[in-house]
Parts: sequence; C-alpha cells; structure tokens
Amino acid sequence: MHRAFAGFFALGLLSGCTIWPVNQDPAGMEYRREANQIIDALQDYRRATGQFPPTLGMLTPAYIPALPSLPELRYSPADGSLGYGYIPSWPQLRPVRCASEGNTTVWRCTEHLIDKPM
Repeated sequence: MHRAFAGFFALGLLSGCTIWPVNQDPAGMEYRREANQIIDALQDYRRATGQFPPTLGMLTPAYIPALPSLPELRYSPADGSLGYGYIPSWPQLRPVRCASEGNTTVWRCTEHLIDKPM
C-alpha cells in the first residue's frame, strides 16, 4: 500500500513539471506576438514605400511605437524576414531559435542543445 501511494505521489510531482512544445511556452508566445507586430509594421512600410526599410529602427514611431528590447532580433532587409532566440524557463532550458518564413507570421522554431550565436 505504501509503495502504491509513493508511486502515485511521485507521478503527481512529475506531472507538475509541464513541458511546452517548442516556442509555445509563455515567454516564447509573447516574443512571437511582438515579432508578429514587427512583421505587420514591415508589411505596412513596404506597402507605403515599395521596399523594406534598411533597419528596424526606421519603423518607429510611424509604423510601430517602439521595438521590443527582448529578445534580440535578427532582421534581413532583403526579404523582410526576422529571427530571434531565447532560453525558455525551467524545466526547458534548451535555447530556442525562431525564424519567420520570409516576411510572414509563419515561424520555424527549433531547440538547440547549446546556446550558439544567431
């Protein structure tokens, strides 16, 4: 009886450790929402000027009030794509790297075993 109780207790403790799918953790979803706002601003800029801006700083304040401070964004003016990386909170501590598919809000995110520069 004690073993069964201990087993159920251990299972209950382990089930409390939620594992999120890649980029579905709360921080990752917030970063993606902010990145989507920048993608929308890039699309508005392109519609108005016919090209993507040379830097993201050119979007403020006309197209977006401010750029997010985190995560650090990687921007390609050639196609308007964005990328970012972050480390999720415990229990998932593997670095995640996300990249937009061109200038869309479709994201490809992958986990990495080590944190390497973007």
